[in-house]
Amino acid sequence: MTRLAVLAAAALAFTACGSRQTQSGTSSETISAPGRPAITSSPAVHVAHQPPTAKDVIDAAIASADVPLSVSSTCANAGTEAADRTIGRYLAGFMAQMQSPEKKNWIETTIEPGKSDKGEPGSLCTLTLRHEDGDDRWGWGVRFFVRTSDGMVLQQSFTCVGAG
Repeated sequence: MTRLAVLAAAALAFTACGSRQTQSGTSSETISAPGRPAITSSPAVHVAHQPPTAKDVIDAAIASADVPLSVSSTCANAGTEAADRTIGRYLAGFMAQMQSPEKKNWIETTIEPGKSDKGEPGSLCTLTLRHEDGDDRWGWGVRFFVRTSDGMVLQQSFTCVGAG
């Protein structure tokens, strides 16, 4: 499969993938974490495996596309366009820059054991989009926490990571 085909499949997945369930039966709820602003969240996202696999990390990031960038100060002005307001637009902007078959692009995932802000055991997951084209090298992505007890992605745990 060519790199362009992989990126096209990933872009389609933004609209078709993800396990979303609401905790309360409603379509949204307000969540907050110490030191972070309250946000209105989308339905809860759960991973399929514990610990999460690389595929689970990618699927969870895609399913969390509508989490606002305001979830973390690390995401302020992090998009490729000033109008980017969600994790999905942030990631899509960097994915769009990966489309040339002459460039070296790849997706990197890491899963590490950790604890949530409330001390709950789980996994700290990172999805990084990598790009190399001569001196143009970057890696941008997201980090988030998955709770072990129910496999839920804690939306308020999202941060933006990277450099380039």
